[in-house]
Amino acid sequence: MLFGVQWYLWVLLLVVAVLAVFVWIKAMSASKIRREKLKKEAEIWKKDYELRQEFKTLSLEKLNSTPNNKMLSGVCMNIQIFLENETDMNEAFLALPDEKKYIYCLEYFDEDSVKSLSQFFKNNGSPLTDYIVDAIKAVGYGEILPLVEEVQPMYDGDSEVSIDYAVIDKADDKFKEAYNSNKLYDLVTKYVKANKEIFIN
Repeated sequence: MLFGVQWYLWVLLLVVAVLAVFVWIKAMSASKIRREKLKKEAEIWKKDYELRQEFKTLSLEKLNSTPNNKMLSGVCMNIQIFLENETDMNEAFLALPDEKKYIYCLEYFDEDSVKSLSQFFKNNGSPLTDYIVDAIKAVGYGEILPLVEEVQPMYDGDSEVSIDYAVIDKADDKFKEAYNSNKLYDLVTKYVKANKEIFIN
């Protein structure tokens, strides 16, 4: 007995104190993760807002002054703004000129393929995955084309090609070595400028 209190009560107090510290540490850790998540989301919203303001209309001057590393996301945002104002976005997308479909697909391709080639197909479906092979052909990114052509049918619901995870893993590894976002941005910029009359609005 210590200070007139049974020893087991001191042990219980110690256990409660340790648990309280543990819960506090977990709460602080969860709070930090939540803050970081909110910060990332805020950055995404800020970037989205800035792109909307900058690319709501596309002029020849805008195309000529846009740096290569911003052309893909900027032109895609311009297309996105148009699609959002339509009653049926899927139907409106299918009615777009092929050139616009390709740029729209490539934006999502670039965003998801940072993780892996197969991630694009896992995250998206028709109509984006239907046009990605033609989009890559159109801009001329020959180094990655065979890999995309190999994986795409496995994720096509109308294809008879079955998913082969060994082939997908191998393609992902090769793609990681071959793919370069900056090269895509350069090719997209060249393609958009070559077809400027279609993108200017």
